[in-house]
Amino acid sequence: MARLQFEVELAADEDPKNNIITIKSITTEEGITYLIPPCFQAAKHHLQLTKLPEFLKIKRTLQRRGHNRKVWISMPSDVLELYKDNTGNIVFNDYLLQEITQTTSKSTTDEKLLEILEKLSDKSNIKKEKDNNSSKLTEKFVLKKFDNKITNAKQWLQCFESECIRFDLNCDTEKISALRLFLNDSESDWYESMLIKHGLNSQWEIWKVSFLDTFADKSWSSVIYALTYKHLNGSLLEYALKKERLLLEYNSDIDNRTLTDLIVAGLPTNLRSKLDRQEMANPTLLFSALRMHENQNNNIQKKIMEKKSSTKSEAEWRKKTPCQICYKIGKKNRFHSEDLCWFKEDKNSNDSVKHCKNLTLEIDQFQNTKN
Repeated sequence: MARLQFEVELAADEDPKNNIITIKSITTEEGITYLIPPCFQAAKHHLQLTKLPEFLKIKRTLQRRGHNRKVWISMPSDVLELYKDNTGNIVFNDYLLQEITQTTSKSTTDEKLLEILEKLSDKSNIKKEKDNNSSKLTEKFVLKKFDNKITNAKQWLQCFESECIRFDLNCDTEKISALRLFLNDSESDWYESMLIKHGLNSQWEIWKVSFLDTFADKSWSSVIYALTYKHLNGSLLEYALKKERLLLEYNSDIDNRTLTDLIVAGLPTNLRSKLDRQEMANPTLLFSALRMHENQNNNIQKKIMEKKSSTKSEAEWRKKTPCQICYKIGKKNRFHSEDLCWFKEDKNSNDSVKHCKNLTLEIDQFQNTKN
């Protein structure tokens, strides 16, 4: 059975967020390599080849964009016809492939060496390029600067290491250098001290242990705050998203069921009764349900605010307006309701009865007559 060697690479799709497997070239047993045109490199054009056992191994091997492998594949006769015609030419679907000659390979190597020499000839440009890459790293990393007052140190460091892997910062020195870009002024003293004690070329594990020992929150305050955080006013969705973040910061391994229950526990009682627990299987479904109740909650909050505003306005008006009953009898600067005024006359009582505080004094009127 004939063999052909295929160069396979994991590359970016038209959408930069997605990866695709591409076939770059084909090499014969005689050592001659043929290039596959870019329009035919995607694996979707080589469906019969991708079903072979050797190709399935490549799928499991290529894990990161830019990785490539060269693999020999035993070609069944029906698949070989797609890549080699009856006269021995290397083709793909009757398209003659271009052979890579030794001269072309040497020319390509010379071009790369020339580029390297040009860069080495100007060291200042190299330093400037490195500085620009470092400054751009803070924009590319999906990570906020570390703040030891509000950020969970363990969770933040895990995110930092994940971002380093995503941008191929696997060397300990590269990680230590990148860490400086994501520290505030208050943490910079710790970083400078570590540089003095261990240097930039030390092991990342030493820095990691020291970082957690220095900034890890060992109290219960953040845990209690996350568990007891409740919705008091404002947007329901904003509350739910913040509660989710607080819970994940103190325990990133929490399951969806528990996470959803704890978020619901902080909602108002009247709203909890409207949510079906069986349907709220994860936070995403809960967020969708809260958006449906958002308008109703806003109306309730609006009525409460209007009532408070009305009560406050009435109280302020009473404070600013003196009692007119007291004012007429010469007792000025008395600010209370006229209904509660001691000197208010009772229209239903006799003229012979007067009220003073809680006592009723009856004054008998009599007339002295001459016997």
